[in-house]
Amino acid sequence: MRHPGTPPSLPPSLPPSLPPPTLLPAPVSYGLLHIRGIRYPRSSVFVRKLERIPLDENAPSVYQIMMPFLLCLLFIAATLGKGDATNATLLYEWTNMEYDWPSEATKFNYTNSGWYTPDNNALAGVKYWKGEMYVTVPRWRPGVPITLAKVVGSPEKPLLQAWPSWDVQSYPLGDPGKLQFIQSMEIDSRGWMWILDVGRLNLLSDPATQTSGIPKLWIWDIDNDCLVKEFIFPDDVMPYDSSWANDIVVDETRGLAYISDTWAQGGIVVYDFNKNRARRFDDKSLHPDPNMKVSINGRVFNFPLPSDGIALSHDGETVYYCEISRQILWSVPTSALSNWTMTSANISPLVQNHGTKGFSDGMTSDDQGNLYFGNQATSSVMVWRMGTPIESARVLVGNISTMQWPDTFAWNNEEGSLIFVSNKLQLFAFDGMKFDGSDGANFRLWKVHVNAKSYLSKKPVPTEAPCLV
Repeated sequence: MRHPGTPPSLPPSLPPSLPPPTLLPAPVSYGLLHIRGIRYPRSSVFVRKLERIPLDENAPSVYQIMMPFLLCLLFIAATLGKGDATNATLLYEWTNMEYDWPSEATKFNYTNSGWYTPDNNALAGVKYWKGEMYVTVPRWRPGVPITLAKVVGSPEKPLLQAWPSWDVQSYPLGDPGKLQFIQSMEIDSRGWMWILDVGRLNLLSDPATQTSGIPKLWIWDIDNDCLVKEFIFPDDVMPYDSSWANDIVVDETRGLAYISDTWAQGGIVVYDFNKNRARRFDDKSLHPDPNMKVSINGRVFNFPLPSDGIALSHDGETVYYCEISRQILWSVPTSALSNWTMTSANISPLVQNHGTKGFSDGMTSDDQGNLYFGNQATSSVMVWRMGTPIESARVLVGNISTMQWPDTFAWNNEEGSLIFVSNKLQLFAFDGMKFDGSDGANFRLWKVHVNAKSYLSKKPVPTEAPCLV
């Protein structure tokens, strides 16, 4: 086993700019000082100048003539500055991730032993199944008690309950038979959760605390509460000291999964369920840009990370992917990725560059040929019709205060709704996140109605598999 890999450098971000106007709980009247939920303080020079202008009731004044124009400008500023969140429903939010502990004694022991450090816990993955919301808390840093959970409690006080159990992911860590570090998962139409275990630990922490580990895939039958299959990735496919099994999409009809590796030069890993084997695709389109810079709310961040977001078209014919550190959307045919006789060199000429979409993290697709992805610079979720120019992508929903860093996505097929995480990851990664509530909630789960279903819907479902004993 090789020595643990060294992560890309994450330099400090630049100082913040002036704060944006205050966000009100809901849109209010379209008066001078309250427009689309934005409160402009009376102390502002602009407002004070307007209030000092005398009004003439008998003749049009400059004030009266200019007011429609000024209101229009304020409306535009509010729209551009804050984005449109009116179509999104806030499901849950947390300032700190709160857990449903087995007992107060367990919480006490974890806290005293350093196994629970509240400020090191952040929300990442999300999936939905039969009224239940499943989420991940990656072990990016030490002190994360559980890494895969179900949301319980009330919307006012949501808690994370260890799932499928506390025992399969509890401390002490290092047992390859347990879950170590879950960042993403997928739930297919049978209710099988494909759980991707990074194996390694503390990848956003000091290099001295990072560990090597064995990455694996668990397939868990939610309804029957049992393990269907476990697959250990070979070291030459997902290196034990220099990989980051980040995101996963599933073609259940063909029994294939496509996984992004977000370490070193990146990669896409293909898993074949029917033959229980895996392979790796490497290409320059997966590589990071070490000089990448993205500005979010006036602060500049550098995330020199490779391949991350990954999505599968509804017909299962195309994998779309992107790097965090580059703004390009790429795709590659699944017929090539799933052909074990084709090498990376054979597949590379088939990679397609779809153009610049902006910096983004996770992606997903629906059953109608649309691709959804975040835009980190504008704190928005974009939607793009596959096969059209990338410039035609439009904003689905966005808000620079409450939707910072749209991360991962899920589907509520019954409602035709898209669910997504916003987690201010840029602040968490650069130690700029405030856990005292002074900057509002840090982690949120949103839902927006799109009148579509998951890319996994309307497909032939293969026969069930027995649980492992």
